[in-house]
Amino acid sequence: MNPLDVIIPVYRGLQETQECILSTLPRLPEWAQLIVINDASPEPGLTAWLRQQAAEGAFTLLENEHNLGFVGTVNRGMELNPERDVLLLNSDVEVPASDWLERMREAAYAHDKVASLTPFSNNATICSFPNFCADNDLFAGLNVTELDAVFAQLSLADPLVEVPTGVGFCMYMRRNCMDAVGLFDEATFGKGYGEENDWCQRAAKAGFVNYHQLNVFAYHKGGVSFQEEGDPRKAKAIELLLGLHPDYNDQVQRFIAADPAKKARRMAALAIIRCHPAPVILLVSHCLGGGVNQHLAELQSFYGDGTCFLRLTPANTAGGVWLHLSAAASDGMHFNLQQPEQHQELLDLLRWLGVARMHLHHTLGVPEPVLELPQQLGCGYMMTIHDYYLLNANPSLTDAQGRFAGDEARQRDAQCAQHYPLPEGMSAAGWREAHLPLLQGAEQVVFPSQDVAARFLTGFGDKVLAANSVVAWHPDSEQQSWPPVVPWQPAEGKKLKVLVLGALSREKGALLLEQVAQRLTGRVEFHLLGYAFKPLQGLINHGPYQPENLQSKLDEIGADVTWFPALCPETYSYTLSTALGRGLPVVFPDIGAFAERTRGRPQSYMLPWNMPAEQVVAFWLALAAGKPVSDWLAAEHAGLEYAACPSPAQGYYRRHYLAELQPVPTVQESLADTLRHTAELVEQLQRPELAPGPLTGRERLLLMLWRVRHWPGVRGFIRLVPYSWQQKLKQRLSKKQLHEILPKSKS
Repeated sequence: MNPLDVIIPVYRGLQETQECILSTLPRLPEWAQLIVINDASPEPGLTAWLRQQAAEGAFTLLENEHNLGFVGTVNRGMELNPERDVLLLNSDVEVPASDWLERMREAAYAHDKVASLTPFSNNATICSFPNFCADNDLFAGLNVTELDAVFAQLSLADPLVEVPTGVGFCMYMRRNCMDAVGLFDEATFGKGYGEENDWCQRAAKAGFVNYHQLNVFAYHKGGVSFQEEGDPRKAKAIELLLGLHPDYNDQVQRFIAADPAKKARRMAALAIIRCHPAPVILLVSHCLGGGVNQHLAELQSFYGDGTCFLRLTPANTAGGVWLHLSAAASDGMHFNLQQPEQHQELLDLLRWLGVARMHLHHTLGVPEPVLELPQQLGCGYMMTIHDYYLLNANPSLTDAQGRFAGDEARQRDAQCAQHYPLPEGMSAAGWREAHLPLLQGAEQVVFPSQDVAARFLTGFGDKVLAANSVVAWHPDSEQQSWPPVVPWQPAEGKKLKVLVLGALSREKGALLLEQVAQRLTGRVEFHLLGYAFKPLQGLINHGPYQPENLQSKLDEIGADVTWFPALCPETYSYTLSTALGRGLPVVFPDIGAFAERTRGRPQSYMLPWNMPAEQVVAFWLALAAGKPVSDWLAAEHAGLEYAACPSPAQGYYRRHYLAELQPVPTVQESLADTLRHTAELVEQLQRPELAPGPLTGRERLLLMLWRVRHWPGVRGFIRLVPYSWQQKLKQRLSKKQLHEILPKSKS
């Protein structure tokens, strides 16, 4: 085995660099040395600290006279000692206080033709844990050393799986491979991005193998030292990479579809949940996404390591369920369990994990055996009401035209059934009677607003539900105080910018928005940040957004006011929270939770939900001109009253949600024994992935294009098409990941 140079290139980030270096030094074996290269950092404090530490003999410090960028800096380090292996370590990585480096070196020599090794991390694309190809927090609140201890003891036949590329945040590179294929390609990849992918591809073509190492874990903060310069540079680097290695993207998609590290991730997650001292809560919901999914992820974020959340949702086959080992959306962190055939396996697993409570968020599509779990587990359950599904099977209380059906019960139920038909032979009253025991049996029924609580208490009877009902706004209302409102100030030549957020159906007012926007073209500017059920004319559509880029997109738009054109009663509205968090004036209908959540807030305008489009146009013209708008406003919402309805509980999620909830006692065992058990469980529960639903016409076209691009004579032409253009076409045809559409390998 060759000795090793651990190379840390540094540009900025004093605290992260200190954590990286100070976590690496104490356990550095005698056959390894640390080399830090300062790439002309613009931070004097960082440079001073590095010089001080190097002067004390902690490590070797090299300083670039001029900024070389990541690739040039790393190459300088890799060619410093031609007889030594190299481990590249980003300066925003924290390594465990363990024998992690010994394990990596041992694995590097487990095979003759090892090119690179990449460990597990929270933020390492195809080597990420717990969620595959995602940036994660540290799972269950454990630190890097605690997580590494779990991975170090996994019961694996082989701790290495072959990957198409290593990930450069922490990558071990064998010297014999560097001798064969050279260093990183600085001429092509400039200051960085794509260079390690190119090197790994060159290594593979020379007969070497890149591996993902499953028995080591390192923490990667991401985006600190050599910060990404934005998507245009990344897109250009990918174009260059595909020009050199045309089948690279296909290799990656095939790897993602196969996901050979899935078993290791599942084993580790199960063991961590089993051993965690916090109570385990099973969240049950539908599989339709939206605000319900956002709330589940919010619960996990809100409580952090104070609670372990599991999530159970219907699968895409009759009777199937997914058991996710996380409240957030996950990839590769779930088990498919058919009901009722595998109900006992599900029950045994939940008992072994120590589920202390079930929390039902939706029952749409949930198999009947799942609703029997609280009694079988001997635990209580609670419910949160996110829509009106349990009232009459219509989640939005809308008629066939997507408009609010009103609150007169008989008329409402009849109109709602035209939009969402009830099961054959069942009336709305029979539907409520069938679901009443579920509501009555809950320890608590949580309503996210008084508005929805009032309709349920009226529909089911306040004497029946009042005893276990509580109104509690979602945790985001407890986590922050909203900033002061920035009022709209008309000015000469200034056009009012109106923001509409989220996914717009007919019920959410998509058609009303289009009618109003078309009539006000050139006078008021409407921006949709999200998407509608059909293309809308007369407005600027910015497309869907991800939570991590929402604020930057809002900054770009620079809206003056937010409009919620909904024609149905919202039960809470996270998009309203976004507007409140930006200090924007808001315009909303007089049904749903909007008025309640903005009570007493200035610049919050309530319009009758069924106001004709021409009157809405007149309102916007008056507001844009700074004229009085009181003629259009509904009754003053500051005086809203909800008879026989509890007031919102203050601090419910901080003070009451986990009150008196204790972990379920489990049989004590060593981590090694637990990991052996998880290996057995994963084998028992391993099932083929459920067959995906039929492809849409656009998805079939995308699949055909993917196949055509491999035809002789076509590949060369495809290389001439900019990668960004290819991506735009792919996004137009399907929002799914390509590996979800590709046919599965039969091997």
